[in-house]
Amino acid sequence: MKRIVKSRLDDHISDLYERVADVKKDIPVIKNNHLKHMGIDINRIGKKVDRILWSMITGMGALILTLIALVLK
Repeated sequence: MKRIVKSRLDDHISDLYERVADVKKDIPVIKNNHLKHMGIDINRIGKKVDRILWSMITGMGALILTLIALVLK
């Protein structure tokens, strides 16, 4: 089994600390920037879905009223 030399171990540890620091920097950017844009896009899509659903419900209601009027005639 190979033994890790102290200087090499120190290099690995410092590399890990640098990577953790980079991740800590990226987390606020993701939270503040990307999630905000995603929330706006999701709300926009939700509004479109609501419009489509209401138009379908209105269309079905009109069709039902037309069928009822034809049956009662």
